[in-house]
Amino acid sequence: MVAEVYTIKLKFFMFYLHVVFGVSEVVASVLLLVVTVVLSALVVSVFFNVVYGPAQSQLVLESAKPLCTARVVAVANDSGFARVYVYNTGSSLCVFDKAYAVYAGAAVAVADIVLRVEPGRVAANSTSLPYNSSWVYRLTGPRGEFVEGGP
Repeated sequence: MVAEVYTIKLKFFMFYLHVVFGVSEVVASVLLLVVTVVLSALVVSVFFNVVYGPAQSQLVLESAKPLCTARVVAVANDSGFARVYVYNTGSSLCVFDKAYAVYAGAAVAVADIVLRVEPGRVAANSTSLPYNSSWVYRLTGPRGEFVEGGP
């Protein structure tokens, strides 16, 4: 049914061009092809300008932000749990959301944390990770921030 309607509309379009403008069926077919290509290009350009472009712009803006540069200055024993002190040496905010206890290159324990360190400041976070003087403690953030240090 749909194919028949499309065929009728196509034949009507070609008949209309042929009768009104005196255009042959071959030229009408080429014109129909050109109109289809132009409309397809319009749809693609709208997609790139409305959907793809802004998403790419956000990625560029995010990657252009200055990276966090920080270091762990101390790890203390806080009632059997590790308390990590971080110094932000850079000029941008550092955000950390995961803490790892690492021993011999393998993660021994993982904890979720919330730690924001302003530029030029020291911040501390009491984690739920057990304290061990032979472990290294690593903090990571959502933008790829990464610091580690031990007691």
